[in-house]
Amino acid sequence: MAPTLPSLYTLSDLARKSGVSRRILQHYAKLGLLEPGALTQGGRKLYTEFALYLIQDIQDLNQLGFTLEEIGKIMALKKAIFHPDGTYREGWRREEIPLSDEELLAMWAKTGEVLASIERQERMIRRFHRFLTKHFAPKEAEDGLQPGPGNGGA
Repeated sequence: MAPTLPSLYTLSDLARKSGVSRRILQHYAKLGLLEPGALTQGGRKLYTEFALYLIQDIQDLNQLGFTLEEIGKIMALKKAIFHPDGTYREGWRREEIPLSDEELLAMWAKTGEVLASIERQERMIRRFHRFLTKHFAPKEAEDGLQPGPGNGGA
């Protein structure tokens, strides 16, 4: 049985599949955040399925407050430890990572700060969800969309 070839996408295909504009993806590529997995004979850049995951990572990291420079460093780390198809590179070595110890330490600190913030937000939203469940959901579940206690009564 012949090996399965990976799916390859043009930048326009990636834009359609990811929901991110082609112009934004061109900007990411110009910054080195996205790199093609292959080139056609005519020089057209083709991207692997892994690029879709990287695009989502870039978007998520941006929403979490990471700068494009910080995201670039995270992408550099990913490129050092993953193959272009997204499989983990067994046996990678520290010297293959193009980041200084200080940059890696700063990345570790920033991700820790963001994680702590997410955990605080999660605790807050869980408390709010419990409040809503206690005061509104049981009544709504029993009576359809009838008003529940604590809303001033209807």
